[in-house]
Amino acid sequence: MGGALSRRIDSLNLREETLSEDGEEMTIVVRPPRGAAWRLLQFLWGFALIHYIFYGLFVLLLAVAFRETLFATYAARLGGAAALALYLPSFLDGSEKRLGRPWDALRLHGVWRLSQGYFPATLRRTTKLDPKKKYVFGWHPHGILILSRIHTYGGNWEALFPGVKFRVLGATPMFYVPGCREICLWMGAVDAGRKTAERVLKSGLSVSVYPGGSREIFETDPKSRNTVAVLRRRKGFVRLAIKNGAELVPVFVFGEKKCYKRLNVPAKARDFLLKTLKIPLIVFWGRFGTWYPFKARQTVVFGAPIKTTFNDAVDEDDEKRAERLEKHVDRLHATYCDAVEQLFEKHKAFAGYGPEESLTVA
Repeated sequence: MGGALSRRIDSLNLREETLSEDGEEMTIVVRPPRGAAWRLLQFLWGFALIHYIFYGLFVLLLAVAFRETLFATYAARLGGAAALALYLPSFLDGSEKRLGRPWDALRLHGVWRLSQGYFPATLRRTTKLDPKKKYVFGWHPHGILILSRIHTYGGNWEALFPGVKFRVLGATPMFYVPGCREICLWMGAVDAGRKTAERVLKSGLSVSVYPGGSREIFETDPKSRNTVAVLRRRKGFVRLAIKNGAELVPVFVFGEKKCYKRLNVPAKARDFLLKTLKIPLIVFWGRFGTWYPFKARQTVVFGAPIKTTFNDAVDEDDEKRAERLEKHVDRLHATYCDAVEQLFEKHKAFAGYGPEESLTVA
């Protein structure tokens, strides 16, 4: 059934690929489907997808609220205990701390083109990447729900970067919610901890990171003509790349800030929850007052890789090496920040931004 649906979607020719003469630059455009039936499927799939974080919580709350009815009989209690016993090993297996548990059949399925065509989405590769190398892809800005990650599914990533396999670093709380945990793992996400990131890179895979993190969520303002990338003090991903012999690739996402409206929450309450629970408190909504996003053209542009090579010096003590390494981090970080700004300026017109749109690297 899944394969038949994917072939039907492929027959719609929603995705168009354009390659430059030298083969370096590639652009993928995903158009919205035509026909009421396909648009209905697009809406139903997208609506169900965007609210995935609630499914596990909903089942848990339902079980607590109606526990006396649901577990009134011995057979029901036995069945509930059996279901929990079967699920716990998967929940506690620590996959998110290792290389994850990707489900490629789902990640590569053509149904993702329905979601991509909704915005619609465009992806542009400015430079071919060597599949023998490792990369740390830095995505900017984070946005509220990181809708841009959807655009790498359905075979788009494989078309842009053949042979470059990767994992996405995701916020730790996402892996503690049943249902949400599984979807994150299936789509190639792992825990964003430093040890996990190093484990992924040491295995030969690349990683996608969001340096702005939760702080950057609060800078997402659909009304502003200025985009903020929280980056000036974020150097951990640069150190990660240097230590593991990976190159840095800046990625800029145009249009994500326009997908939701938001309400400003008192800064003290917001900062307290972010610091103590690592949860960003933000009130936002899309169409119909739900999380289903407003239509807003999204364009993802991948910049050229930045080499991070750091060579040890002969007869150098640890203190001098550490000092030299820190200067190397600072230089690379400055180069990376400049690359992000240049990526924005060079491609903003292509992405549909006017000359009045600006970028602040904070």
